[in-house]
Amino acid sequence: MMIKNKFIAIALSAVLAIPAAVTLIPGADIETKAEAAIDVTTYGALPDDNVDDREAINNAIRAANEAGGGTVTMPAGTFDVILEPLYGMGIELRDNVTLQMDKKTILKCTTKNWKRYAVISIKGCKNASIINGQIHGHRKSKVTSEDCYGLNIRDASNIRIEGLTIKNIMTDGIYLGSMDDYDNLYGCNKITIKKCTVSNSGRNNIAIVDADNVTIDGCTIKKAKGIAPQCGINIEPNQDNGVPRKKQVCNKITIKNTKVTCVKSGVDNNYYALQIMNPWHNVSEKNNIVAKNVKITGCTLGGDCGNFSGSKVTFSNCKIAGTLYTKKPTTIKKTTYKKLASY
Repeated sequence: MMIKNKFIAIALSAVLAIPAAVTLIPGADIETKAEAAIDVTTYGALPDDNVDDREAINNAIRAANEAGGGTVTMPAGTFDVILEPLYGMGIELRDNVTLQMDKKTILKCTTKNWKRYAVISIKGCKNASIINGQIHGHRKSKVTSEDCYGLNIRDASNIRIEGLTIKNIMTDGIYLGSMDDYDNLYGCNKITIKKCTVSNSGRNNIAIVDADNVTIDGCTIKKAKGIAPQCGINIEPNQDNGVPRKKQVCNKITIKNTKVTCVKSGVDNNYYALQIMNPWHNVSEKNNIVAKNVKITGCTLGGDCGNFSGSKVTFSNCKIAGTLYTKKPTTIKKTTYKKLASY
């Protein structure tokens, strides 16, 4: 029988949740834990009831983490994520947890804080995944912000995002960086974004600020527009007068089999399908390398692209609808473009 009362559901969650099982390995006095399998509905997160589900989803994730790891599942339907008014804290993924959503699961974001929020945060976290589902932001066209994210990944390692749709986020659909942009803690490492769709973000659809060993594979990136630089994929570490902060040069970025659609042609580092940029690139002595070992393969890039500040950058088997700008040496293999501008 379906539990319709969310408060009853929360009270029964300890009974209904599936805990990690403990087994004894035959012939050895060693106990092992099987991964927990928890459905968010057992913690009171019920679809389509117009009630905030944020806390219940976080409780399910926390339970899986405390059990040693496991999978938290979400059925189809709309779950309300009402973000906190001060810092806009939403759902927080934890170590060794997979958030497995149905393809028709929608996380519907609402908030009164238009300056700072994250629908899902993965911070200081390792060995975690998000599979399927949708994040629907609550973007207002006349409001701008530089601190609102659909998926905020910072100082995290071995993270996999697959089949996720993100749309209508105030700032960046997906952000890869560090929790402290100035002192730089760790940055991200081993991040895979596969078969995802990110659209209509208010700054960049995907922002790579501090991350190594990133793979973007088979994604659809569409129509970033709002505040600069409004790029499909923007690789732009933080810097001080043109010098990237310690360990923030991004290394080993692979983008393949991905399609990017822009709102319009690029101008002054805006509206690019993809760019690697040091904001000081127009001053030659300050145009320090911000990324290295970047490979773009088999992509359809519906706008201008720019390697302004990258080292060992390769475009291969790509179709570029606009101009390819190469301020730094760039390898181009079997790639078509409207115009090449090397300077």
